[in-house]
Amino acid sequence: MLHPWQIVSSRFVVKDRWLRLRADTCRTHDGRDIDPYYVLEKRDFVHTIPVLADGRIVLVRQYRHGAQEFCLEFPGGILDDGETPIEGARRELREECGAVGGSWSLAAKFFPNPARQTNHFHCFLAEGVTLSAETSFDDNEDLEINIMSVAEIDAELAGGSFNQATHIAAFLMARPRLLAAEANAG
Repeated sequence: MLHPWQIVSSRFVVKDRWLRLRADTCRTHDGRDIDPYYVLEKRDFVHTIPVLADGRIVLVRQYRHGAQEFCLEFPGGILDDGETPIEGARRELREECGAVGGSWSLAAKFFPNPARQTNHFHCFLAEGVTLSAETSFDDNEDLEINIMSVAEIDAELAGGSFNQATHIAAFLMARPRLLAAEANAG
């Protein structure tokens, strides 16, 4: 039978606006102590796979400092306080791409790394969006909009340019619906 660990004590090593790093002392069901066990308390984040009326998909390319390279990805970001995932996804899509409208559905929801992180990743499919609103980038954002077909994203994935695990997982989960949207538009 499986048993969860007991948290004996916790303390924060880092606690700021970006993340909270917690050091737990844990005890297994057979009495072994694990000390410290680090856990990142991070906010949930959202992304949207925005599909235009012609079936093509809107992506952004931006600099990601952790990787120290430019990444091709779906628009999105961290949820604001009190914001639902769908509200955050709609806000981020409008801010980053000026995209609005469409028919929205959940494409994916999962833990990015449940061994060390507390947050969820939410990804929505937004079919029939239009690029008709003003963008409003955060102070640390500098984005380039890219519009691609499923085949072009497949090529970027195969070539290593579309390379973020959560984006790849969501794309693959939504791919059958994206192909259907392309076929219906063509």
